[in-house]
Amino acid sequence: GKSHKVKELVKDINEEYVFRTTFHPDSDYASFVGCYKPVITNNAISYAFTAQSFTKAYVKAWQNPDKQVYLIIEEINRGNCAQIFGDIFQLLDRKNGVSEYPIDADNDLKDYLENTLDINHNGIANGKLTLPANLNIIATMNTSDQSLFPMDSAFKRRWSWKCVPIDYENPDSKKFTITLGDKRYKWHDFLKN
Repeated sequence: GKSHKVKELVKDINEEYVFRTTFHPDSDYASFVGCYKPVITNNAISYAFTAQSFTKAYVKAWQNPDKQVYLIIEEINRGNCAQIFGDIFQLLDRKNGVSEYPIDADNDLKDYLENTLDINHNGIANGKLTLPANLNIIATMNTSDQSLFPMDSAFKRRWSWKCVPIDYENPDSKKFTITLGDKRYKWHDFLKN
């Protein structure tokens, strides 16, 4: 299936360069990019920006320009992409792998990136975000699932699409049966029908 295909794509990549997340109805910008969260230091509670999958992959890619970095989003159609990506959506327009239209980072993210990368680093220079060419974003979705949130054509056209069809010749699919009432069906035949 689709997740297996992605696993095969990154099987030879060191895990430190692979970041994964799964979208679901409660996913939002903060759970994808990051936000301030409470942290305990020396028995005192304070707040710090906590990077999430997008920001972790973004930083890793900028810090390692000679390595390919992968951000894998499972079930992209199960979350509200417009809400989750926010203005990062604009970065998906890429030329030679680099974002054509940099965006202003919000203040929390800007501060985090300036401290993590450096204030003059290309990844946050002048407070702007730009996807580097070595950051690969791969997303999976099951087109037969009912999407909880529709993805508009503007979002869809920023991706290259590859269909992973059902492999009817897979011997594993021939092993299973489905029982409905008093009838039994071979999973393999059920899939074909």
